[in-house]
Amino acid sequence: MYQSYDRNKLVRQVRELLEREGLQPVAQDDPKPEHAAMLLLRSFGVEPVVDHVEALKGAMNRTWEEADEERTRNRNRNS
Repeated sequence: MYQSYDRNKLVRQVRELLEREGLQPVAQDDPKPEHAAMLLLRSFGVEPVVDHVEALKGAMNRTWEEADEERTRNRNRNS
């Protein structure tokens, strides 16, 4: 039986769960949360999928400059 689940939804749900438990999750570059979610889903026999409409909405909510600054901050934080 084919099963699928949105990897980005899983990442959001896990982040919310950790925050409810009093933790402060910080996304890492290696592995990226999205990649880790794909591995977790596959390990349970579930095919990871991406809601392309939601991904596009998220990409359109910020400029490339904002995305570049965020990548730089994350890179500096992990150095």
